[in-house]
Amino acid sequence: MGRHPPSLRIARAVGSDSRAFTLVELLVSISIISILISVLLPAVGSARERAKATFCLAQIRGIGQMTQMYLDDDDLGLVQWYTYPKHPACVDPNRYTPWVFGGFAAPSPRVEDLLTDSSLYPAEVRPLNRLVDPTAEGMSVQIDLYKCPSDSSSYTPTIGQAASFGSPLDDGTDLWPAWVAYGSSFSLNTRFMLGYNFPAFDFDLDDADDYALRIVPHMSGGKASRFIMWAEQGFYSRTYQSAQTLDESLAAPQRRGWHGQFSRWTVGYADGHVEYDYFDTRLSGGPDWTIWQPE
Repeated sequence: MGRHPPSLRIARAVGSDSRAFTLVELLVSISIISILISVLLPAVGSARERAKATFCLAQIRGIGQMTQMYLDDDDLGLVQWYTYPKHPACVDPNRYTPWVFGGFAAPSPRVEDLLTDSSLYPAEVRPLNRLVDPTAEGMSVQIDLYKCPSDSSSYTPTIGQAASFGSPLDDGTDLWPAWVAYGSSFSLNTRFMLGYNFPAFDFDLDDADDYALRIVPHMSGGKASRFIMWAEQGFYSRTYQSAQTLDESLAAPQRRGWHGQFSRWTVGYADGHVEYDYFDTRLSGGPDWTIWQPE
């Protein structure tokens, strides 16, 4: 007796009514699966970003707690906003960033930033690190608390200079994370210092203690619950040259935040609570938040 062809043997094994998929049926099945994947993937991506936003909130909460401990340890309660410790190599860096209060030496700074404070100060001379990680030393060490997994932009303007609206780095797609370029994904809010001297931008950084004395009362009580003390770098850079009204604002337009939602950012307040929420970055404050002089 001759052997049956494979297709016939398979048909007999599964029943006389079975038949093979036609090419059209196969293509339809593939199309349906592709549609399902296209529907599910955004939801999966959104859930992933929400998880990362939650992680970033935990990071900012931890940094805020360390900052409060720092204030409690200081007899005067003064944050060393722009008090720079002596560099080990006696280098006088450009006073450029707000990250030197914490953070670590930038792992891969841009060429134009090689002589800035964020590139030259090792971890052990940054005031907050004695509480965050007292064992962190040197130029190559990295501290995970200062990293956001969604960090995707290191663009930042220089205090006192005009906002850059046409810079290719201003759209958040430069793919150079802030912690890589500056040593931290999170920025200590120094915008409010200008709130005591607006509209002039000529305050003397050597008079930081004087500013701090006026700022300290806003870090307790009801005002502390409105004052954003730490924020993702993306939020920090977007609020540059913001103002109390849209007519006065010179800030760049709003854009999508690090976690995929339009103008939503993670921030930490002076009273310790944290939020992932919508902020109009063209303004220096809203009904329940401010980066400026609290009223």
